[in-house]
Amino acid sequence: MNFANLEQRMAQNYLDLLAPFVPDETAPVSAAEQRKFYDLMRNLYTLAYDEPLLFVPALHGDDAHPGRFTMSSYGKPELAKNMRKFTKTVDTMVKNMFLFGQNGEVKFNKRELAVLSRLGVDLKNLPPAWTWMATKDGADLDTLLPEWVLMSTEGGAALSRFKHCLFSADYPYTSDIYARLLGEKPFRKLESWLISRGYERYDRYDTIASDCKLCLNIANPKWDKEPPRGGYQYKIRHSGISAQMDLYHENPAILGLCIPNGLKLFLENFDKMDERLKTFVAGRTKKCNGCKYCVQTDKTGKRPFALIPVEFEGKKLNLCPYFPGYYYGWTEIDDALVEDLTRMLEFMDGFLPM
Repeated sequence: MNFANLEQRMAQNYLDLLAPFVPDETAPVSAAEQRKFYDLMRNLYTLAYDEPLLFVPALHGDDAHPGRFTMSSYGKPELAKNMRKFTKTVDTMVKNMFLFGQNGEVKFNKRELAVLSRLGVDLKNLPPAWTWMATKDGADLDTLLPEWVLMSTEGGAALSRFKHCLFSADYPYTSDIYARLLGEKPFRKLESWLISRGYERYDRYDTIASDCKLCLNIANPKWDKEPPRGGYQYKIRHSGISAQMDLYHENPAILGLCIPNGLKLFLENFDKMDERLKTFVAGRTKKCNGCKYCVQTDKTGKRPFALIPVEFEGKKLNLCPYFPGYYYGWTEIDDALVEDLTRMLEFMDGFLPM
């Protein structure tokens, strides 16, 4: 998708991550008041999209990193910097709105005051849902929310819920968001399969190696007593899926397969897979190219490569077990992929530790 400028592209991410309006029917403020706050935040992000010069002094030509793991090779070091300038400006304003709703002591700068004026905000008479959303979770957030909603540090969960209009603690907003971004029907099909088999939902507000502040993990808790940390690339201890937004890329929304403790165990049992699963794994897994990453600390020169040799369709393949998250991620999903993912998840769960 092309945009009029880089800042408009970044503003679209705020609209994409805005939850559908579902009020908290048990809240001390009415659904109508919650709707007013929702419309205020939607209008804020729409204004950032339509008139980005209200937020930053200059615009840049539209662009995005085409690859997730090749940002440096794109040869545009200023691109991510300019992207972050815009998001930092919007994020700072949202954070100031959040803090102002708590104590009314924040000093907005001239740009922020101009934006608030355009939105029709009277700082001396805040909408009731504004102050409620800024104060309702507070220090007791971990006791108020269900298990699948996890706190991050420094009040990140409360701020994210304010930012994305996640009113109810019991409603799975992130499923709605990522189903819309990745493919509604196949996502729901995959989610239903996971939940029916005991997988659990976890919202994460800080994702390892990502700027994403609203990540959804659906994980099998039988793999580890500790909940997942978020994401699908690093320190994965549970089977499942992870959906997140990588804001600086051409297609920001991505769904990744969570492979517990890496691919090694599963590649060693490649011959136990059915033919369709073998095709999926052989097609997605990196083939060893002799990069020597796995032996870079070996001073003896005798350590063998970490590759796992397998036989597939009459050929011998040397598959690399390292960093599977780089290869098991998709920016859109369909029924065929759902079938492959569920087969892989079922296979991995067959190796659950006793």
